[in-house]
Amino acid sequence: MTDEQTKLHPAEHRAYRELYAAARQLIHRWGRLASALAGTPAGESLERGVAETERLLEALEPRTAAYGLHGRPLAEGVGARVADLRAALADRSADTGLVVRFAVLDIEHLTTLLQQLAELARARQDQELAGFCEEWAGRLEAELGAVREAAVQLGADPDRAAAPLDDSLLNRGAHGLGWVFGSVGEGIDRLVGRRRG
Repeated sequence: MTDEQTKLHPAEHRAYRELYAAARQLIHRWGRLASALAGTPAGESLERGVAETERLLEALEPRTAAYGLHGRPLAEGVGARVADLRAALADRSADTGLVVRFAVLDIEHLTTLLQQLAELARARQDQELAGFCEEWAGRLEAELGAVREAAVQLGADPDRAAAPLDDSLLNRGAHGLGWVFGSVGEGIDRLVGRRRG
């Protein structure tokens, strides 16, 4: 390898840090979602996605370490805290259907990021790292398809799709508050729509 090939471009450096954070966020968040949806197709798909993303991080660490880039403790720690924040705020107050649809976006982000990293590596003529990123993008694409399909299938059970993620008192309260805010918004939109019409 040339000297240029042994150094990551600054865009790659930042993108790999983002990959560490986003992967840890997915693992942390999806682990919680899978537990809440245990025994459902969505729960099973989320569990498989967690396992595959954990394997990605295991394989990623020595690859980026060869370039002097590490993801722990800060990048992965930030990802875990983002997952905690999402779980505490958004996941508790939203319908299960919405939470699972947003989970699809988590893994879509990872696959897109890996595909872009492959292109960045190719721009430096680093075919080995490009191949690594392409392989993992493909592996996560399979998980993306499974989670997307599970999210779609959740529509066959409208009551579950509209329910809080789990039946804890905190989730039921936050979910109810979410419905109140949603109802207020619908009411305002209805009034404005009538005035316009």
